[in-house]
Amino acid sequence: MDDEARLIEEARGGSEEAFAELLRRHQAEVRAFLSRYIREREVVRDLAQDTFLNAYRNLSAYRGDSPPRTWLFSIARNGALNHLRDEARRRSREAASVQQLLSRWLGERLEGRPSEPARQEREILALEACLKGLAPASASLVREHYFQSRSAAHIARESGKKEGAVWVALSRIRHALRQCIEVRLSVPGTEP
Repeated sequence: MDDEARLIEEARGGSEEAFAELLRRHQAEVRAFLSRYIREREVVRDLAQDTFLNAYRNLSAYRGDSPPRTWLFSIARNGALNHLRDEARRRSREAASVQQLLSRWLGERLEGRPSEPARQEREILALEACLKGLAPASASLVREHYFQSRSAAHIARESGKKEGAVWVALSRIRHALRQCIEVRLSVPGTEP
């Protein structure tokens, strides 16, 4: 029996010290794994804690078919998926936003291709680069609506435009961002 299998058996037997040792060994890896999909440090920290809490509660379900690290990653993956889905649902009740699209997009990528973290990182970098490449007026509109949570009506009043024109501009910007990301990802060997 290897050292980690022994720790799991001891933790199943009620040893908090054994489980604390498993936590110490894998906490950084679980946080790094979650950071691939979740950008907010506080959320990553909370999801990592939930991962270990769920692992502790379900020690009896661990069969030992895979290393404990893999088992913990699967628990973390499910937690991240649930968070991203909840975030997308929450944001769908609000106006469509870049953050909502990013959450949904990351969730789809995580659910569909969990073994491709390099591609997912390229997609995130492509989105960030495309956001930086927006014209100043478009960047300002994105910043106000998506990051400062100002409504289209509020932006229209302040800018002297019609609310419909603001929505059309936001729609065009989202479309342009989508195309920009696709182009950046379609050219192999280039930086996003």
